Amino acid sequence: MKKIFFLLFLALSVMSCKDDFSVSNLPDAKPKLVVYCMPSTSDTTYITVSRSIPLKQYNTTEKNVMIDDAVISYQLNGQTRTVTALGNGRYRVVGQQKAGDKVQLRVEAQGLEAVESSTEIPQPIGISNITTRMVRMKRDPSANVEDFLQLQATFTDPAQTHDYYAVRVKSKKLRYLYVACFKNMGGYMQEVMSYYSYADYMEGRKSNSYDSVAVRYDLVTEYIPISTASEPLLNPLSDIDDDFDFSSDFYKQFYVFDDATINGKTYTLRLNVEPYTGIRDETKESLAELKTKYGIEEGLQLEFYHIAPAYYRFLQALNDVSNNSLAQAGLSNIRTTYSNMLNGMGICAGFNMDPSPFPSPKGRGVK
Repeated sequence: MKKIFFLLFLALSVMSCKDDFSVSNLPDAKPKLVVYCMPSTSDTTYITVSRSIPLKQYNTTEKNVMIDDAVISYQLNGQTRTVTALGNGRYRVVGQQKAGDKVQLRVEAQGLEAVESSTEIPQPIGISNITTRMVRMKRDPSANVEDFLQLQATFTDPAQTHDYYAVRVKSKKLRYLYVACFKNMGGYMQEVMSYYSYADYMEGRKSNSYDSVAVRYDLVTEYIPISTASEPLLNPLSDIDDDFDFSSDFYKQFYVFDDATINGKTYTLRLNVEPYTGIRDETKESLAELKTKYGIEEGLQLEFYHIAPAYYRFLQALNDVSNNSLAQAGLSNIRTTYSNMLNGMGICAGFNMDPSPFPSPKGRGVK
């Protein structure tokens, strides 16, 4: 517990208050449609439709809120697109979209007020250069010094507009790899040798011949946390904020920022992640063959997003709620979640993503 929180606790301990609250005293409210739709330049857009449950009705209402029979109008540049129901409140629109496309969305469901929203798919803004290096620093002012792999990604912000961005780092690691080697024994394929490293298999095949080879593997793909200490666009907190136990975490490892301080400039992001270490003891040659023959590739990938203003405001509101320790303790107001869905809740906001692979860092377990 930080010193200031300890003093605050002492101050509160000498006071007393009473605040009676009853859900039954809340005003009556009607359920609303809750719709999420994030169009991009991909060929498939998903829409999720559910209904809200007013707090006063929570204990007496069926908790299955997903809506499978919604009537959805999805228009791309004024042209109606087919919407397919997938079940469990999910719907799909198939068709290639591009930057600058305008989406109009309207959703209706029985017993609920119809909702509407619109968005535009942003223009692409790509990473022009990306490098890596090792750094030693603290995650936050009160932490110990650690080793990080720093990703340096350069992009140019348009000067004519107020733009919003997000970054994520995706990791792909082999958790398991097994090479089974077979020979034809009287018309039957029998396993005669196995390896737990593809590099060992490549060495073994120099002196052995096999009629067939099977590679079994488990490639884990996940988004990893970014330590924002080196990047002021993602870390607006000061030492004083740290003393008050404020944090600057991001929802689902989706790190958002805007161009308020870099408008029209060429800027290099500095993103610190855990040092990447492949769990397989492979050589450069074995990794190359795994990629070319089987499509198996370990590594890191930076995803750089140009997002619609509504997308930024929605995510920023979620971040503010998560990071406000005082509000969670009941000592300040909780910010309401942002929505651009007329007459309802949720979000319709476009994005444009540039996936940027970068050089394999040193120390990743490659011989």
